[in-house]
Amino acid sequence: MQVIRVHRSGGAATKDPLLLIAGGPGQSGVDYAVVAAGLLPESVLDRFDLVGFDPRGVGRTQPIRCEHADTGTPTFPDLLTDAGYARAAGLMRGITNECAAALGSKAALFSTTATAVDIDRIRAALGQSTLTYLGWSYGAKLGAEYARLYPDKVRAAVLDAPTAPGTTWIETVERQIAGFESAFDQFTAWCATQDSCDRFRDVRKFVGELVRKAQESPIPSRRPADDVPTYGVDVVDAVVASLYDDARWPDLADGLREAADGDSGTLRELADAGRGGDSEDALLVINCNDSAPGPSEGEIRAAGARFAKEFPLFGVWGSWQLFGCAFWQPTRHTLQPPVAATAHPIIVVGTRHDPATPYGGAVAMAAILGNAELLTWEGQGHTAVGRNDCVNRHVADYLASLTVPPHNTRCAA
Repeated sequence: MQVIRVHRSGGAATKDPLLLIAGGPGQSGVDYAVVAAGLLPESVLDRFDLVGFDPRGVGRTQPIRCEHADTGTPTFPDLLTDAGYARAAGLMRGITNECAAALGSKAALFSTTATAVDIDRIRAALGQSTLTYLGWSYGAKLGAEYARLYPDKVRAAVLDAPTAPGTTWIETVERQIAGFESAFDQFTAWCATQDSCDRFRDVRKFVGELVRKAQESPIPSRRPADDVPTYGVDVVDAVVASLYDDARWPDLADGLREAADGDSGTLRELADAGRGGDSEDALLVINCNDSAPGPSEGEIRAAGARFAKEFPLFGVWGSWQLFGCAFWQPTRHTLQPPVAATAHPIIVVGTRHDPATPYGGAVAMAAILGNAELLTWEGQGHTAVGRNDCVNRHVADYLASLTVPPHNTRCAA
């Protein structure tokens, strides 16, 4: 397993380790530890060395790589027709089978529970009787599993932007799609105040029409080095990637304005930046090993029809996710509810307008853990630690001295 320890000069003469648990599953924690050194407050860097790791199957730790066949032109699934469902199911079955074949008997070795056991090995290797750690997104889910398995080994834990434990696959997909719809409403409200959006006062209508037109006739890029056209699904991917952080909203507004003039260069850059590459394989395998079997064909088709009606921009796009792990056959290690009797309260952080892991997930995680306190940021985008001074201050105090924020603390946007 690849591990990195980031030490900044200054502060305490001897620094304890702060384990950082990156998102995904599929994000490199080694790479993110370097990024986090520029995001976390100086008081944390003065008190702790940052320790990042690539979980099994990720980055530099025997990465999961599946050979995928070319699926042709990017498109949306039409789950409302037999032919459309058959095509979408065939593509997802093929991707799933390719990963299962690539891993063979090793497929069952990659799961959140297995990685939580690895984390305890890291704790022992660091010479720590108890562990202090901070997890973002999927890393919060993994951190909760560690606390469930080893509650007596947790000194302090911060879980930022977790998903809601115990939800079905379809419920999880629906909450995320609803989260992106809500975040897009926030973007449109912001856009109405910007001169860069004066070409499309009804942003939702404009984007919907742009997606439809681009699917029928892909938008070229006017950049000399880019000859890949942008389809409707790419437009949605660009919007989704931009909703993760409101700092990207100006770029999204510029990209939409350029696309109106027939240039998709900025939108393609945004879409490509949001795609996971090889990490998509790790995400599939680990999520499927964590999940109960299903959903069934009837459940997928019913949910797809409902999403198309209820979520006008992201419903059809999100229907791909409904297949999830329906075709995954290797042995699974379904996650248990993360009840954790830790010596000190765990801090769960939730962002009020988080599109990827909606705020309700943080509320549910704090409640299920049992010994936890919820810290809320009334902001935009995915995750809060490292992005908001108020959240950073409470997290730094907690990590250093186990000072728990007052009950129901909320940080302004």
